[in-house]
Amino acid sequence: MRMRNISRFLCVVMALIIAFSAASCTLTKQYSYKTDDVELPIGAYIYYLRSAYAEAETYAQKSDKYDAEKGTYDGNTSFLQMEITDDDGKTAVAEQWIIDKTEQRMNEAVALYYEMKKLGASYDEDEIKSTKKEIEKQWADADAAKELEGYGISCDSFCLVNYTLSAIRSAVFSAEYGEDGPSAVSEKEMQKYVNDNYTSYKYFSANLYTTIEADDSEGTSENVAMSDEEVKKYEKAFKAYAKDINSGKAFSEVLNDYNTAFEASATATENVQKIDKDTTDELNKQILSLKEGQAKYKIIGDDAKTRQIYVIYRVPIASEKSYLSEHKDEVLSEMKSDDFTKLLESIAKELKIDRSSACDSYKPSMFE
Repeated sequence: MRMRNISRFLCVVMALIIAFSAASCTLTKQYSYKTDDVELPIGAYIYYLRSAYAEAETYAQKSDKYDAEKGTYDGNTSFLQMEITDDDGKTAVAEQWIIDKTEQRMNEAVALYYEMKKLGASYDEDEIKSTKKEIEKQWADADAAKELEGYGISCDSFCLVNYTLSAIRSAVFSAEYGEDGPSAVSEKEMQKYVNDNYTSYKYFSANLYTTIEADDSEGTSENVAMSDEEVKKYEKAFKAYAKDINSGKAFSEVLNDYNTAFEASATATENVQKIDKDTTDELNKQILSLKEGQAKYKIIGDDAKTRQIYVIYRVPIASEKSYLSEHKDEVLSEMKSDDFTKLLESIAKELKIDRSSACDSYKPSMFE
């Protein structure tokens, strides 16, 4: 667990530094947001500000006003005054969107501390302290950390946002929606959610091409398309395999029939997942086109040198009883993450939060 945390630290730091340009801010113990129960440092505000800046930049780069070759936005090097649209469909001027998103996250952080106390939730403080000690050892000697400090983000602030608040959020979420929580979600409700929103499927496939290893020293290879006669042989067989499944033959038996007939060693791919009805992935489109309990064969790919042929079977989701027991946390998060965000927003509105005027000293433009 600790090694994953440390790796996460390095990845986050490097991602930030690659995006950051040189700047100069003084580290301070000054607070940013506080209530009677908690006081958050100004570094947390700056960190969230930078995170929101990076998100806004991504949205700006999706705009038709973005010129990737020149790195400009409607002819300007800055995107802060252009309108962006986020994943929720909200449109706003980028600079204001960044400030609003930062303030939203700061308010949520304060609300988390309040709700943790109210619900009597707890997290593993010893694990967080241990992780922080390991990060501090690297922080002292890391040039990347010095760059972060140049923006006013200390090691304490970095760890608070990435580890402590993450742990608190998880603890409060579980206390709110878990067993005996004020908004507890029953297993029956979760199973219904899975049945209504998830798709279960199996498939096996074969390449309609062969790969020839080159003799050159570079070890390159080349795909060669199968002849029309060979493709027809596979198509006839896979059509029959799908028909067998639709007639009641077990998927595993059909897979064994294929491996025997073609001297292959194919294995089944099995999965349960949410598939967006507007998916552009061809395999996912074919899965969704099936009724539960139905199978089909399909050739996927336009290039004869990369095409594959599939037998796809959509498993009745109600038969996947073990999925929920093995993925309960994931399903609960899918069900209630939006509700949880709204809950924190409503809690924050009821709290008397003191926002320091020092926050106004930090603008999105500091990251340009």
